[in-house]
Amino acid sequence: MAKLFIVVLLSLSVVGCAATQPNWANRSAKVNKNSPVVYIYPLNNGYQEASVAVLPFQVPAQMSLEQGRGVATLFKDVLLGRQAFSRVLCLDESYGSMERAIAIGKRAGVDLVLVGKVNYAMEGGQFGGSRVEVASRLVNVNTGNTVWYIEQALDQPMNYPKSSTLSRFVAAFNPPAIGSPAGGPVVPNMLAQVAFDMVDVMAGARFVSR
Repeated sequence: MAKLFIVVLLSLSVVGCAATQPNWANRSAKVNKNSPVVYIYPLNNGYQEASVAVLPFQVPAQMSLEQGRGVATLFKDVLLGRQAFSRVLCLDESYGSMERAIAIGKRAGVDLVLVGKVNYAMEGGQFGGSRVEVASRLVNVNTGNTVWYIEQALDQPMNYPKSSTLSRFVAAFNPPAIGSPAGGPVVPNMLAQVAFDMVDVMAGARFVSR
């Protein structure tokens, strides 16, 4: 199975996002993006004129089914914004197997179905620590073959305050600094970044921005 490593650049109430929105959350939060790992890809990407149905993403236990639908809506919006395929729609139908997902796509009259899974999504605290890992699979409903299979993980490093003797001594003679607003949760922003990166890869990009 061919592997392609692509160098790249998401709180758990996500229900959708416009593809043109660049950032959902705290811009000051530093996030480490691991490169998306493409396990399966087409040798000749001739799917630009294909139609795609995005099914609800599977999510970990701490996330709701509605949030899985929200992640699917996010991917649908990004696919539309990037014009990766000729027609993109969301289908709010549950599936327990790949065969069921393919049957849903055939009934909808599309060429491809996009199924995905949020392997984990952990919102950190005031010192960071948020983590996200997502896998997506694009399947040809006529052949049952996987066209794309991509995984990506992001994490936010911990940023503990300085606690040395010197820093405590200096703080004793200075007024506390006024903190900046915490901003929105980091996980939705991470999910958005994953969606943009994966869609860019499916659209044919060999590199995506950090």
